[in-house]
Amino acid sequence: MVIIITFTIAGFEAGKENPAIWAVIAAIIVLMVLALLIIRKREQQSYLAKMEQMAADLETMAVAGFPSDDVVFVTEKDEEIVIRISGVGLKEYRSKGSNYGGGYGGLSFRVTKGVRANVGGMKGSSTRKPEESTLIDVGQVTFTNKRIVFTGDNVVAEFELDKIVNMETSPNGIQLEVSVSNRPKTAVLEAANYPEPTPGMAADLALTWQKGGKKAAQDQAKVLAERIRAMIAEERAGK
Repeated sequence: MVIIITFTIAGFEAGKENPAIWAVIAAIIVLMVLALLIIRKREQQSYLAKMEQMAADLETMAVAGFPSDDVVFVTEKDEEIVIRISGVGLKEYRSKGSNYGGGYGGLSFRVTKGVRANVGGMKGSSTRKPEESTLIDVGQVTFTNKRIVFTGDNVVAEFELDKIVNMETSPNGIQLEVSVSNRPKTAVLEAANYPEPTPGMAADLALTWQKGGKKAAQDQAKVLAERIRAMIAEERAGK
């Protein structure tokens, strides 16, 4: 869109000198707009195809149970792996430092004509900047009926489900905020690796299994699949 605007401005300047060039400019702009619409349509079709695959995978889980893989993961007693997703970013809320504001707190007097000196110290205060979510590592997350375990190149973080004090998700569950009683900071798990389920969806399945068992988690997988298919139908109807 920026390219189209820039081209239009340049064409306007050229059209001042040669009015006949307007027809060429208009045709080029139309072609650029059409190309942009085609690209967006293809991106939307790709997105919806991935969402359909996600819904199909969830429907399979609802019927056949949750898949296993070859990744080595040591489980605890009575612990079952629900789902594992890759390419997940681990973020934590951290301050970007402090701001200092202030000035001289002493007296000012003239030493000689045109020159002044200050005595006393500085006065002011240091203000901590608001915390922002900061990327710590990227890796895979294993959701079980007892834990959420992040494993990255540099960081391993574990969140026990029975110690969760707060959990929030963004639309579609792309971001999952987790606060547990044994960790001082809220963590954020973020991923949109369609057709893999998002962190929020995976956490939903894990918590459902913890509270109601495997069958309840399978039923919830079916519910999630139905919601995704309803969203797909709504997107297609809006075209």
